[in-house]
This record gives sequence, C-alpha cells and structure tokens, in this order.
Amino acid sequence: MYKTKGKPRHERTALWALLAVFMILQSCGKDHDKPRGDNNNPPGNTSPEITSITPARGTPGTIITIQGKNFGAGILQNRVTFAGAAIEAELTAANATEIKAKVPATAVTGKIIVKVGNKSDTSATDFIVVPEVTAITDFAPKQGPLGTTVTITGKKFGNNITVKLNGVEAQVSLRSATQIVFTIPVNTSLTAHKIVVNSDADVLETTDVFTVEASGPYARWESKNVVLFGNGGNAFPFGTSFVYKNKIYWGFNNIVAGESESLYAIYDPAQPAEGWQVQNPVPQEMVPAKVIRVAAIVHNDRVFMGTGFANAGRKQWYEFHPETNTATRLTDYPHEVAGTVTFTLNNKIFVGYGSDNKNLYQFNPAANNNLGSWTLAAGNAPFSELNTGSAVVLGNEVFMGRALPAMLQQRTAIYKYTEAGGITRVTDIPEDVQSLTNPSFTIGSKAYFVTDKNVWEYLPDGNGGTWRAVIRQAGSPSILHVAVLTVNGAKAIYGWTSSGRLYEFKF
Repeated sequence: MYKTKGKPRHERTALWALLAVFMILQSCGKDHDKPRGDNNNPPGNTSPEITSITPARGTPGTIITIQGKNFGAGILQNRVTFAGAAIEAELTAANATEIKAKVPATAVTGKIIVKVGNKSDTSATDFIVVPEVTAITDFAPKQGPLGTTVTITGKKFGNNITVKLNGVEAQVSLRSATQIVFTIPVNTSLTAHKIVVNSDADVLETTDVFTVEASGPYARWESKNVVLFGNGGNAFPFGTSFVYKNKIYWGFNNIVAGESESLYAIYDPAQPAEGWQVQNPVPQEMVPAKVIRVAAIVHNDRVFMGTGFANAGRKQWYEFHPETNTATRLTDYPHEVAGTVTFTLNNKIFVGYGSDNKNLYQFNPAANNNLGSWTLAAGNAPFSELNTGSAVVLGNEVFMGRALPAMLQQRTAIYKYTEAGGITRVTDIPEDVQSLTNPSFTIGSKAYFVTDKNVWEYLPDGNGGTWRAVIRQAGSPSILHVAVLTVNGAKAIYGWTSSGRLYEFKF
C-alpha cells in the first residue's frame, strides 16, 4: 500500500469535506440573521414616514391620499387621525406606500397622524379643513311623467326647503341634511328643466335637468264664467249635489251658516247665461236646516235622498220630486249616519259607510209596497272609516275612497267592491290631504279622483292599479263637487268650488 507521512490520505479527504459543510452552514446562518433592507423599509428604520398629502385642503368627506413609506400592508394595519376629530378617519385603501383616508365630519385644520402598530408619524404641514357648504350632489331619476318621485342628494340642506321646477313649486315629502324627496309638479311644457332648491337662505340649482315625459295628456279646469258667490264666500257648507235630467242640483242644507232653511241651486248647461238659480226651500221634513252631508243618488230618473246628521242622529230616507219640490218618506236607512257613499251597480242602488258605519246596503225601491227595503250587501268593512268619500263604477267593479285604513294612518286607501268578491284593497292614491271631500268621475276605462286642487287618474289592473296625476298645480281651483253632463251631444265633466265657481274638466 502506498503511504504518506502523517494521517492516511483518505482521512484527510474526509476532514476537508466536513470543513466545507461547516463553512456552508455558517454562511447560511449569517445570511439569515443579517437585516434585509429595501427602498420601502430601510434597515434599522420601520417607523411610518409621511412624505406628502394630496389634496392639501378639503371639506369633511373628502378622500385624501397620504404617501410615504413603512405603512402597513392593508387598511387594518394603519390608523389615521385628523386634528379635532373624535374618531379615527375611515380608510378606503392602504398599502406600504400609500393610504387613502376620508376627512371626518368633525375634523379641523391641523396635523395628520399615521400610526402603524405602536409607531407613528405626524405630517410636517397642516391639512386645511374647508367648512362644508350647502350643495346639491345629484338627483334621481332624471326623467319621468308628472307625479314622479325624485330624490335629491347633497350636503347641509336647511330646515326651510322649497323645490321648484319651471317656476312651479313641488310637494316635498321628506327632508334631511343630505336628502330631499319631492314630486314633480304640473308644468306648462313637457320639456327639460333644472331643479331649483331654496334651502334657508341658499338658492341652489341642479347641473343636470329633469326631463318631463308625458305618459298621457295632462288636464286643466277651464272656467265657465259662472259663480254663485262672487265674493268668494262659502255656499252650502256640507252640501250635496247630483244630476237630474241633465241639470246640476247643489245644496240641500243652509246656503250660509246660520240660515234657518235648507235651500238648493240649479245650473242648466242649456241656459249657461242664467248661471246658478237658487230655489225655494226644500221640504223641511226631508232636509232640516242643520242637516249635513246628505246622501243623494239618481236612478231611472228618480232621486233618493236622506241620512245626514241634524240635531240628533238621522236615518230618514226619501224620494225627492224636483218638479214639485216635494218628498215622499220611504223606509229608513238602517243606521244614523252622514257622509255616505252612493252608487249604482248592475242596475241596483247601493248606499253605505260614512261616519263610523262599516256596512254597505242595497236599496230596493220597489219592495215594501214601493216604500223600499234595505239589504246588507257587505258588512264589517276592512277599514277604520270611509267618511264623505266617493265611488266610481267601471264595468262590474266599484272603486271607493279615500278611506282611513286605521287610526293615525293617512287617508289614502282605495277599495274595490264587486258583488261576487266583496271588498278588497287596491293601490293607494299617492296623496293625502286634509279635506275629506274628494269627488270622482270616470272617462272611458279610467277613474278620476279630485283631491282639492289636484286630480289623480286611476287605471285598474291585476296588480291593484296605477295612478297618474293629471292636474297637480298650486294655482288650480279647489274643486268640491263634480257633475257628469251631456253638452252639445257629448259627455262633459263640470266641477265647482265652494263659492259655486264653475269649471269644465278638459285634456
């Protein structure tokens, strides 16, 4: 065997191998322990640093960008504080070099602090908080027909709010510091208009326009130049009206407060120049002077009238003979009541509700030796009250309103009655007004309900029906009574105010 001095050759080779492995392990350990540095996190400096803030000024709610280094990797690893703010700022984005923060509502001009863990940095300059001013930021929708509900969003809206479109004031249904909800009013033209908002002492205008679209024609009340009280007085308070042989009969209570007799007036469209003609007192036993809201219905050229509270409860029922101004006493109505709803359906007479009565009755004038009889048609109505409402008939369906569905609710409920199905609730009318009186009429397949100065069109369907305002304007007359006449061979809708000022409804 070949030999060398000292240790054998194979032993020296093994030692060199062990020494190489040891040196490699030592090198790896040193690399692992050595601090690693880069541009974002320099060795020995892990505190956050703010280098810039943009913008340098803004109102509460403004989102600013804070740039720097050593920030946390995400939103949850960073905290931003503004001077004067009771709570930390809301962050919308964050990484190691950039944070986006929203200026808190209570922030004031001052330094901004960024915290990451237990380390922080303060901005070198103040962030200037600009006081928030009243402003409109947007509104939606931006088009629709009359009656569309529009929501305006903005900042610092005041307590006294008015909204106008094309110079016409709109009805505001909701207001807060950041939101206004209103309904598009009648306009003189179906075009585009900017929305003007008066907020306390500020006058604001939208940048965009609202485009008024017609889902159907709008209507108007056209004056007939006829009035009973030219001074604007209130004639026949709590009176009733009906059409008999194409003439309007109106009154049947005292013509002015305090009168001792009940009177009525007649308007004949064939003699328009004569205007309203006040008649002799009606039979005292039929309509006492203090009676209110008498029920009246015409069927087959016969006029039936009655009920209406007087000094005591009243349920008397009569046939009134206009030609002779006399009355025949018939079978009493089942309840003492005032302000009932009347209609004819399938050649039958129906009278019901009013006051606190929740029943609907059918009247048969031929029964009981022509004194008539009453039969319950629908009992225990599903509403709290339908007092001085009105009813319209479309085919085999009757639509009645405005009802009070429950105490302390709005008087906007509309109900449908059919002989087969009884009473069901349909879509509410979109408006509640203080007046109980709401005359109604039909044109074709649509019903129209008058609510003081406004007229709402109702189209029935399988989902409860839809509403559209055809008159909704502050300058419209306050219509209390409506009559359907034939004028020049065509159907005409006449309406009049408390002073007897007469109008015709036209599209």
